[in-house]
Amino acid sequence: MREGVASLTPAQTDRHFMTIAAPLMLDSAEKLRPFCGAIRRIAVNYDKVLLVFYRTTAHLVVLSLEPQVEPALLDEIGNAVRKLELATAADSVTEKEQN
Repeated sequence: MREGVASLTPAQTDRHFMTIAAPLMLDSAEKLRPFCGAIRRIAVNYDKVLLVFYRTTAHLVVLSLEPQVEPALLDEIGNAVRKLELATAADSVTEKEQN
């Protein structure tokens, strides 16, 4: 949550959604991967908010954005998430080599 920004949903609803619905949505979409290729992102566009899901090997990244976001920005965000994942993986390898 961003400081100073009122949430559209109660905290309990957010917790339930993040622990149950979000992983279920992504796992369901992954079933089509062998036929359709890798998922770049999943977006759910509500009247008041756009929820965008990016999966990395270790994390599920969920962002809430204004509903009118341009697809090019979503691509940029996805690329940044992937770069962070690669940087984190590289840091882990370096750390293991130092130990």
